[in-house]
Amino acid sequence: MRKVFCSGRTRAGLRQGKIIPCKMKGYPLSDGKTFRCKYHGLQNLDKFNKAKYTDTTRINQLRSLKQFKNYTNEQLQEYYHNKIKPRISKRERSVYHRRKARLRSNPYRDPQFQRQPVSFQFDEILRLLEKKSKDRIQDC
Repeated sequence: MRKVFCSGRTRAGLRQGKIIPCKMKGYPLSDGKTFRCKYHGLQNLDKFNKAKYTDTTRINQLRSLKQFKNYTNEQLQEYYHNKIKPRISKRERSVYHRRKARLRSNPYRDPQFQRQPVSFQFDEILRLLEKKSKDRIQDC
């Protein structure tokens, strides 16, 4: 019923030479003794796991996804061991994460203005606004 605090220390305390504890909610690490918040625990990714994922739990999670609805158990296990397990062991990001990150960093990401620089997109917006203002003046 009580809030468990993070066992990390704040940077302000380091600058002042004092020990000031972090006041954020702490999540248990895998060693079961320490609690860390989302800011202090992420440096230690091996311990910052709320759930213990095994191969069978990950395969069951895949089974519930729409794109794997028609897969058999053998096909799912083969897909997991060939595609996903090597990526997890190398600690790589997923294909979906990389795709979304690439879209965020893409300057041409607006689908209406594909492969056009941002300045051209602004020019198009200005033209649309000028056209709307001319239409309003004619209506009056």
